[in-house]
Amino acid sequence: MLFDPRPKARREDLYDFDEELERFVKALGEPMILVSGLRRTGKTSLILTSLSVSRAPFIYFDLREGARSYADLYKLVSRGFTEFVKRWSGLRSRFLEALSRVRGVSIAGVEVSFSWSPRKRPLLSELLDAVNDFAERIGLRIAVVFDELQSVRGSMGVALQSALAHSYDFNKSVTLVLAGSEMGVLYSILQNPESPLYGRAYVEVRTRKLSYSEAVDFLTKGFEEAGAAVSRGEVEEAVKELDGIIGWLAYYGYLRSRGMGSVEQVVREAIALAKKELEAFLSTRVSSRYRTVLRALAQGVREWGELKRELERLEKREVSDRVVHDVLVELKRHSIVDESNEFTDPVYRRASLEL
Repeated sequence: MLFDPRPKARREDLYDFDEELERFVKALGEPMILVSGLRRTGKTSLILTSLSVSRAPFIYFDLREGARSYADLYKLVSRGFTEFVKRWSGLRSRFLEALSRVRGVSIAGVEVSFSWSPRKRPLLSELLDAVNDFAERIGLRIAVVFDELQSVRGSMGVALQSALAHSYDFNKSVTLVLAGSEMGVLYSILQNPESPLYGRAYVEVRTRKLSYSEAVDFLTKGFEEAGAAVSRGEVEEAVKELDGIIGWLAYYGYLRSRGMGSVEQVVREAIALAKKELEAFLSTRVSSRYRTVLRALAQGVREWGELKRELERLEKREVSDRVVHDVLVELKRHSIVDESNEFTDPVYRRASLEL
């Protein structure tokens, strides 16, 4: 179903993206694939559908919620292993046998868990080595997906990246799939000389916004599939409000096809979600400065000097050029605005007006 709000995993549910899907599938024999793109442009759907089409066994780690502690990180990893065991029942016994040889691993039926105490927890590199050993024993290559890799930060992020670098170098039966929507942060993980993953070659597959005509076609086909009668005028209005971001278009289509109100009512729901995401981003920063800059950008302010004056009005003192520079760089690194200081997502622009 085109309007299914969950990530797609079947080819018939993935709108277009034939070129991206073909490129991903062809790259499954490479050591590492990078799937990049703005938020809600279909990265997870592309990954899951490509893996389904290829019939390649894969382990999927959903890192979107991030990890505040090693306990959080190891719970996310154990969830990914457990889902693999449940999904690939024919490979279960040999996979669990490979994992059982790693210290700190507990297996109860199909549930895999890990100790997260510093002395007992398994090294992440040891877990990836076990996956590689298993893959070699069964004669198959395994894709290991880390969705929103950049969400794991600090010392845990470095530990995870070091494990990935180790796997890249030594595990010849594993393809690493790294995905992220904060593209500046993701690229810094791969291109910063101080990063453990620096210097490793990869194949990049980028998702994109739909063109205006593609977005109209997507909504039209989705409403036909859902048996909902929606006028061409309303479809065009929705595309103008939501741009070509397929996640927002599917969200609108899903709610609208179930009688959940007008375009503006659905957009208000989307703005509430976007505002919550922005608040999470602001929670770890000097919030007042970022709010001021985001509101100014949302109101159409683009000149550096005017942004600086807005901050000085807020703080009632002189603000250095460096402060403005650092705020803008962070917004770009996290793909909230582009190099022209334009919002990458119109819903984020409207949410910023309400900060």
